[in-house]
Amino acid sequence: MKKKLLTSLLISLFLSYPISSISDESSEVEKQLIPATKLSYLEREPGVDDYRVTMVVSDRYIRVDEVDESSGYIVYDDKDKIIYSVSHTDRSVLVIKSQNFSNKGLPVKLFVEYLPLVKAPKVADKSIFNYRVFVKQNDVASTKKKEVNCMEIQLAEDLFPKVRTLLQNYQKVISGQQVKMVDNIVNEIQTPCFYVDQVYNEGDYYKKGLPIQEWHSNDKFKALTSYKRIEVDTSIFTIPESYRQFSMDIDSKRSLH
Repeated sequence: MKKKLLTSLLISLFLSYPISSISDESSEVEKQLIPATKLSYLEREPGVDDYRVTMVVSDRYIRVDEVDESSGYIVYDDKDKIIYSVSHTDRSVLVIKSQNFSNKGLPVKLFVEYLPLVKAPKVADKSIFNYRVFVKQNDVASTKKKEVNCMEIQLAEDLFPKVRTLLQNYQKVISGQQVKMVDNIVNEIQTPCFYVDQVYNEGDYYKKGLPIQEWHSNDKFKALTSYKRIEVDTSIFTIPESYRQFSMDIDSKRSLH
């Protein structure tokens, strides 16, 4: 099922968005425009309907929006390594700052498998690879250890390197916040895959290529449906000055200002 879905998705991307057909979009209105890359995704997770997300990536910023949802948005500033999650509902901004962390703190051992998908059609003339991260656990039915997948990602090798650098840095800020909130104890809820996938996930797959399809251990699924070069007004990366800002620091419940 996964292979059929991937093949269909890749053919769609190949036919609709070959690299030679990616063109700039410009506005007739005089604005401060900058070049960016727009990535569109279909996302799925347990208990909710499928939804669509767009990510606009410039040289410095990422903006994340859920399509047809106007309650807020996310901006990542790569210069300051800060994520701003804007909520119009309560006029607030959650601020997540970069935290230094290392996989040396990971309480389990992870393994990575990186293999070409030789029969998959290319995207933008880039080959498709499968990036699998797994752990090994004792199998109660035998004396051998069994492999448990924690994440599986199909990616277009070497596609959009500058975009991938920002996406990986964004992922590292998310993970840094997660690392601060855990006790590194493995149990039924905080499973080995929880630590590998949702906590100590440094986005190393971005070094290989741009993810086309992702599956994660919490059953979240994400598929790239289109990409294009565009121009955007720099104002889309601004944060409402009148909104209350706060952080999730354990040792601080005060708003930032």
